[in-house]
Order: sequence, then structure tokens, then C-alpha cells
Amino acid sequence: MIKFLHTADLHLGKVFHEQSLVEDQDHMLTGLVEILRDESYAALLIAGDVYDRSIPPPEAVELFGSFLAKLKRGRPSIEILVIPGNHDSPVRLGFGRELFAGLGIHVASSPEDAVKPVIIGNGGERCAFFLLPFSGHARLTAEAAVRLEEARRLCAASGIRYSVVAAHLFAAGGSETGSERVFLGDAERIDMGLFAGFDYAALGHLHRFQRAGKNGWYSGSPLAYSFGEAGNEKYVLSVTPGGGTAENGKEAGALVEPVPVKPLRRLLRLRGTFKRFLSPSPDDAELLDARNDYLEITLDERRFAENALALLRKNFPFLLSINQEEAFAALEKTLRVPGTASVQKDLAGSFEDFLRFLYGGADGAKTALFRELEREEGEKQ
Repeated sequence: MIKFLHTADLHLGKVFHEQSLVEDQDHMLTGLVEILRDESYAALLIAGDVYDRSIPPPEAVELFGSFLAKLKRGRPSIEILVIPGNHDSPVRLGFGRELFAGLGIHVASSPEDAVKPVIIGNGGERCAFFLLPFSGHARLTAEAAVRLEEARRLCAASGIRYSVVAAHLFAAGGSETGSERVFLGDAERIDMGLFAGFDYAALGHLHRFQRAGKNGWYSGSPLAYSFGEAGNEKYVLSVTPGGGTAENGKEAGALVEPVPVKPLRRLLRLRGTFKRFLSPSPDDAELLDARNDYLEITLDERRFAENALALLRKNFPFLLSINQEEAFAALEKTLRVPGTASVQKDLAGSFEDFLRFLYGGADGAKTALFRELEREEGEKQ
């Protein structure tokens, strides 16, 4: 049987909360090379969003090129199948594709490529891979699906036993994570029944590992790209068309096995007091274990902590985000005018309230300076 590895949404070159992820992505790609040293894998399929931007930074292009070279050096016979996603430029991603096809690297950069399958395998164990680039609209995808089904049937009639379609789309009923670029309305949502004739639909676009319809699967992104995914396991998928369990006398579907991806750094959400993070206890195992991970910290206290990000980064160098919602809610309540019958304070009075909230008391010198600045500004108008 033919086995291949399915991944998607690499987003090479992504910057997350001003933090470059090139080192993390290099580590992830090295992990893929290690998985694919297993010679039972005939192909790697990347279902879109190779890059994070249509004009990727040079280091991202270099990273992908280096990955392809390492993979082909170790496994010269492996086939690599790639489609562009909504973040990719099909023209840029498809540069040199005619040359690369001869090396076993197949990039489908135009819709016309979709009905020209890449055939992998020998004899009765051949599989046709149909590569559908991102279109972004359900109507266009439905039109492409009709043509793909015709091409699939021709392949089946010629003795090609299995068929796989790769697509970058938002399947109806799919669950997003918050890091995807999802369009408004239902124009992008696709009924997976359009691809019911295929043994497997390798999907990209949604970053959470999940099933979509009878035969569709999202591998999800191999790295977490939003704090909404904090703590979630990430996967690539090992797929064997026809390797699943047969039901009611029908031919078996695909065998889909999630393969965990170990990140260089985890993405975590932690919460507690400012003091907990500023002076971590040697007995606080959670904090000790998270020192070198990407963090979003929520301070669950009403007192606002000044310069918290800079201060806490001394202990947690990969702290990316501070959440002080409780403190801001308390500040808003302090400054809010309590009802229409009350007299609204002047700007300096509100400034005094702000100082009391931050420091527990108002500094007369600071208030006087504020009133002087307010007066000078008023004279300019």
C-alpha cells in the first residue's frame, strides 16, 4: 500500500507578537525530515500556506529551500506535492515548477493543474493525487470539483486504484483557532460532499487537527500560531489510502494516523499574581517548566502593574503578552461618572483618581504639573 505524510499551514516567515519564529520553524521542518526517513513514505503532501505572506521574507524562502534539499538528499525518490494557500502567491510559489517536477517536487500553482494528477506507485497500488490550489469561493470550488470527479473516474477506469485530492479551504462545520485568515460570510465554506468520490481529502486552512466530512482531514498547522491554541498537541498525518477498516462489505477507507510534532518551545497561557511571576518560588513547578516557552500571562488582581512585560521578561525571556483585564476593568470603574445626577470631574480630578488607583494616593506636585500643562494647552487653542 501507498503511504504519505500530510501537513499544511507551515506559515514560514511568520512573526508572532513581534517574535520571529524562523528558529522554531527550522526545528519543526527538521522533525519532518526525520519522520520521512522512514522509507515506507512515498510522498509528502503540503496542503497550502507554505509561507505566511504572499511576498515572503528571504529567510523564509531560504528555510523552505533548505528543507526540500535536506529531504531529497536523504530520500531522493520521495515525491513532494505542494499547493498554494490563501497566504501564498501562486506565481512565486510555483517558480521553476517545470524544472522541479523532474526532481519529484510538484507545485500546482494554477487551477488547470488540478485535473492533471500526479500518479504515485506501481501496478494495482497506484494512487492519483489531484492538487487544487486555493480559490476562496464555494462556487469556484464546486465547479472545480465537477472537473476533478470526471478526472478521478478516468483514472479509476484506467486501473488506478486510489485517489487523493489536496485542497486549501474552509470546510462547512470546521472549527477554527483564531490564527486563520477567515473571510466574512459563508462564501468560503465548502460542502465536503463535493469530494465524496475520493479516498482521502488532504485539507489545509484550518489550524486545528480535525475531520471534515466522510473522507476529509485537516492536519492542522504543525506549530501553534495563536494563544487560542495554547497547550494543544500539534500533528502531521500519516495516511494510507485503502488501509482503514472496511464497513458493511464496502472497500476500506484511508487509514489516518496522527504523528505528534514536538515544538522547540511550547505556547502556554499562565495566570497568577504579579508577585508570583516577578519572584517565582523554587517550588513552583509550573513556572520553572515554562521559563523557555512562549507565554501569555494573565495577572488576576485589580492593582495595575506598571511595565509588567519588561519586568517579567527578566524571568521569562519568551513572554509575549500580558493580560491585565481585571486591573483595567477596575480602573474603568474608578474613572466612570456614577450617574447623570452627579457632577463630572474635570480632567485634573480624573488624573488624581488615576494616580490613586496606581499608587494608592495622589501626588500634589504631579497634579499641579498636570493642571499647568492643561492650562498651557488650553491657551494654544
